[in-house]
Amino acid sequence: MCGNEIFSRPINIEIEGAVLAVCPSCAKHGKKVTPKVSKRAQISPKQPYQQRATTQRKTPGRGTKSYASGAVNELVPDYHEKVRLARQKMKLSQKDVSIQTKISIPELQSIETGKMRPPDDIVKKLERFFEIKLTEELKSYSAQDQKKGTAFQTLGDVVVIKKKKDED
Repeated sequence: MCGNEIFSRPINIEIEGAVLAVCPSCAKHGKKVTPKVSKRAQISPKQPYQQRATTQRKTPGRGTKSYASGAVNELVPDYHEKVRLARQKMKLSQKDVSIQTKISIPELQSIETGKMRPPDDIVKKLERFFEIKLTEELKSYSAQDQKKGTAFQTLGDVVVIKKKKDED
């Protein structure tokens, strides 16, 4: 809330129904909340191997922060249209693209309809094959950058906290 970088473990608090991860100094403004463990995170040993592997697998690159450059690479929202239009522009069928890129036809169909977000390796194959850009670099700003101007205001800069007066 205050806009400072959190160097310790963030504390989850609830303020007016919203759950926020805040620094220890801002934690006093809300009610402490313990995070709930999702069913997806609870993996029993009796689940099939493939189901366990898909819940534990991480996809590096998509939405991951590059600490050296301070940027995040994210898949563009209209990736499915770009892939479909690039394929149509080259006058290729989905089968032709599938053979040349070694991406299965159902996978390619799901990508073109937007039902599936492609993994990073497939994104790179499609970008190279069609010579298009499917990812964009999202800039991340440090706390010092945010305090430089009004364009980078934090919630703490805008919110005024009213304290209750103690009635004796």
